[in-house]
Amino acid sequence: MMDHASALYDKKCSCLHCGTAFTTKRVRSGALAMLKRDSDFCTYYKEQSLNPIRYTVAVCPQCGFAFTDQFAPRLSPAHKKLVAERIAAKWTRKDLGAERSPAEAIAAYKLAIYAAELTGQAHSVKAGLYLRLAWLYRFEGDAEEQRCLQQAVDEYEQSYIHSDYALGDKDMSEVRLLYLIGELMRRVGKYDKAIHYFSKVLAFRGRTIETGMLQMAQDQWAQARDEHKRQQQKREQPTTVD
Repeated sequence: MMDHASALYDKKCSCLHCGTAFTTKRVRSGALAMLKRDSDFCTYYKEQSLNPIRYTVAVCPQCGFAFTDQFAPRLSPAHKKLVAERIAAKWTRKDLGAERSPAEAIAAYKLAIYAAELTGQAHSVKAGLYLRLAWLYRFEGDAEEQRCLQQAVDEYEQSYIHSDYALGDKDMSEVRLLYLIGELMRRVGKYDKAIHYFSKVLAFRGRTIETGMLQMAQDQWAQARDEHKRQQQKREQPTTVD
C-alpha cells in the first residue's frame, strides 16, 4: 500500500469566478481501502484522513470562491457580481489546497454551500454538498450532522421534483435518489415520509436492474415502519403527573 504522501496528488483548477489557476489535493483511487458503508452511502476507509470527500471541494486561494466538479462551468455576470461583493471582498487569502484536517474540510464545504446558494447551482449539487458535510460531522461525532441531513433531504426532494439529480451525480438514478430520500427521511425521524419514498422504490420491482437497491429499500422500509410504530406508541402514552 502506498504511503500517505504519495496517496495525494495535485489537481489543476481554474477558478470559476476570477480565473486564477491553482492546485488542490485529490486522493488516488489506488490508495483507498474501504472498511464499511452506511445505509445512506457514507463510506469509511482504513485511513480516514484519505477519505476522498475531504478533498471534493476546491477553494480558490485568491478570491475564496469554493466549488466542485459538479458546479455549472460558467457563472453569469450577475452571479460573478454577487460573488465579488459577498465572497471575494470579504476573503482573506488562504490556501486550502494542501492536505486537509477535518476542520479544514468542513470549512471548505461551508464555503462551497454558500457559493452554491449564491450562484443558483442545481438542487442536486447543493444536496450532495450538505450530505457530505453531514458525513464529515458524523465522523467527528458532531450533532450538526442532523441539521445537514435535513438540509440535504430538502434539496434532494427538490431535485426529484425538478429532475436535476443527474447534474449532481452522474451515477444517480431515479431509483437510487428515491432510496436516498427515504433513508435520509428515516435518519431525521420523518418515518412516514421515509416509508412513502421506500414504497416508491419498491414499485420499481420488475422494472429496474438495480436489484440491490430494491433489497436495501425493503430492509429500510421495514426498519422505518418499526421506528414509526415506536414513535406513535410513545406519543400515545399518557403523561403522568407526580
